[in-house]
Amino acid sequence: MKQLKLWFLGRLFREKILVLAFMLMAALIWLSGAVDRLQSRIRLVRAADAELATQAIWLQNRPAIDEAAAAAVHNLEPARTLDATFLVAEMQAMAGRAGLAVSIEPPRTQRSPQFAVHTVLVTSRRADLAKVLRFYQELAAKAPYVGLEQVTLRIDRSAPGAVNADLQVASVELVKESEVKK
Repeated sequence: MKQLKLWFLGRLFREKILVLAFMLMAALIWLSGAVDRLQSRIRLVRAADAELATQAIWLQNRPAIDEAAAAAVHNLEPARTLDATFLVAEMQAMAGRAGLAVSIEPPRTQRSPQFAVHTVLVTSRRADLAKVLRFYQELAAKAPYVGLEQVTLRIDRSAPGAVNADLQVASVELVKESEVKK
């Protein structure tokens, strides 16, 4: 450190100013990065706080949510609920009745103590819009056991009058007590 001080003091005045200017620029660049990292950390902390607050609200309302779910179970007919396999089969059958050629991705399932919600993505390329609407109408008739979560329609530029349709369909299955304990 002493040698660095001697080196600095042995420089001309303009060289000292230039070295100090470079040191000041390096400090500003470091400070700028430190401020960016600090702001990023503050955003993460605020996002975590917001998530915790949301979770606290859900936990506070748990009795009401459980009560509403139990009431919903009493309004459903267990024989009309679909498991994942029957959901795929029903989507194929409905598409066939509507005249659509579809591809169906494997179902994803989310379970709770009373329900299992199965979700599939039904995709139809170069489909006639009237056929897609027929499929939608038949799907709407299956509510509340089967529902449409998301729809994406795009015009197919290579086939005039045709659309590409992506429909995310979900079904509710009542979970039996014996399945819950497994």
